[in-house]
Amino acid sequence: MRSWLILLGGLLLWAVHFFLLYGIGEFAGGSTASRGAVLLLSGLALGAVGLLARQLLPLDRSDDFARWRAGVALGGLALSALAIAWQALPALVG
Repeated sequence: MRSWLILLGGLLLWAVHFFLLYGIGEFAGGSTASRGAVLLLSGLALGAVGLLARQLLPLDRSDDFARWRAGVALGGLALSALAIAWQALPALVG
């Protein structure tokens, strides 16, 4: 179970961020307050990704599976950080 959480941690953060932003967009519209909420949630999500990456960096990489797991987890975190920033972009532009 721990390996699944390590592998999917970033993607779970991305999914939570996506659904929260979807809820804001659906129910709050395009007001200034909703844009602020989007930016706040995106900052919190990126901070959580950073904290998770900081926790994953010192993981043991003594065997092939541990190296693969750490690489996939950090790649998922990088993808998640990019996706979170991409989803927050409309709030910054518009």
